Amino acid sequence: MKRATIKDIAREANVSLATVSRALNHDPCVTDAMQARVLETARRLGYVPNSIAKSLKTNSTYTIGFLVSDISNSYYISIARTVEDIVSRQNYNLMLCSTGNRQDRELDYLQMMMSKNIDGLILNTTGLNNDFILEMNRKTPMVLLNRRIMLPEFKGDLIDTNSYLGCYQLTKQLLALGHRKIFAVRGPAHLSNSFERFQGFVDAMSEAGVCVDKNYPYVYTGEFTLKSGVDAIRHLVGMQDRPTAILSQNNMMTIGILEELRRSMIRIPEDISLASYDGISNMDLMITRPTSAGFDMAAIGEQVGQSILSRIKNPDMPSREYIFAPTIIPGNSLGIPRD
Repeated sequence: MKRATIKDIAREANVSLATVSRALNHDPCVTDAMQARVLETARRLGYVPNSIAKSLKTNSTYTIGFLVSDISNSYYISIARTVEDIVSRQNYNLMLCSTGNRQDRELDYLQMMMSKNIDGLILNTTGLNNDFILEMNRKTPMVLLNRRIMLPEFKGDLIDTNSYLGCYQLTKQLLALGHRKIFAVRGPAHLSNSFERFQGFVDAMSEAGVCVDKNYPYVYTGEFTLKSGVDAIRHLVGMQDRPTAILSQNNMMTIGILEELRRSMIRIPEDISLASYDGISNMDLMITRPTSAGFDMAAIGEQVGQSILSRIKNPDMPSREYIFAPTIIPGNSLGIPRD
């Protein structure tokens, strides 16, 4: 079957090619009635725009890449949904990919996106491909989500939550209840948000007279994944002197922690308290609701979407940062230490 063209639309709607072109591009000079007429004709003929020809004409593919570490994380799903709503209003498509925090997969996706000449990139980086990202950044506008690239050559925006403050405040709550043996379940040390969250914990503990150094036994370093949460509790179960509280520094870790605590028949908060950075979807429906540092996902997604559009429009603007403050959401997971 022959593909419909704008010539077919013009002939069928009895208008000029110029009018069809303007209507399809939502030119305000076209009346509402004329635009509706052209769009209805295009729909009836099954017209599909030729994106390759359009990109050659406009030097734009109208595609924005969005590369995240874990697409199963509800945090990124919520943000991606808001971003897509925003950029679609400007006729951009969102290309969403998940790296699984793997260096090789991230590099493959970055190379693929570069080959497709995307107009902009939203990146939740693994922190392991900085050389390639810097090279790509020379021509591609970028917005970083939650994880910094600590290099002065990088130009772009950072949209982040206040990692330090969130974990600092959660730790202070645990300390106020009398906990001193707090098990910190953290992410990879090379990631900026993992470092900042852990530092918030360390500083709060220091203020309470507890030194978190290499001899402090209650730290588990893993990935920001459900599996790492499970592994952390298996490590905890093997301790001779167990902690009285857990500070999980990622919501996926928290889900794994909850699952493994249940399997190990360790009760919350009777046997151990639990605080979590980032909330969990539908937490109100859960029997155990961890006290958490929560954030306005819609506002974060809105800022990500607006930032990438503005950087595409003006690639040479100075780098900017937008850091969102936490709200501590009380749950039923905190209690006083048993010993």
